[in-house]
Amino acid sequence: MPPTQPCKDAVLAEPIAVGATVDKPVDLYLIGPTLVAAGYSQQQIVSALDSLAYDKRLEYVGGNRVRLLR
Repeated sequence: MPPTQPCKDAVLAEPIAVGATVDKPVDLYLIGPTLVAAGYSQQQIVSALDSLAYDKRLEYVGGNRVRLLR
């Protein structure tokens, strides 16, 4: 099941809110709790992250972190 657009929007907004940039990846442990508190399940978050990576909006980097691409 593909992620909903509101979930993708929330997952993309959260790294931005904690200061992620192209040059500054953020730890997923910083953004996960906020997204779960907003009502998204772990599976929804992972699906949204995978979809955003496929869309080249972010990428996974080592150490359980993501980096914004644009």
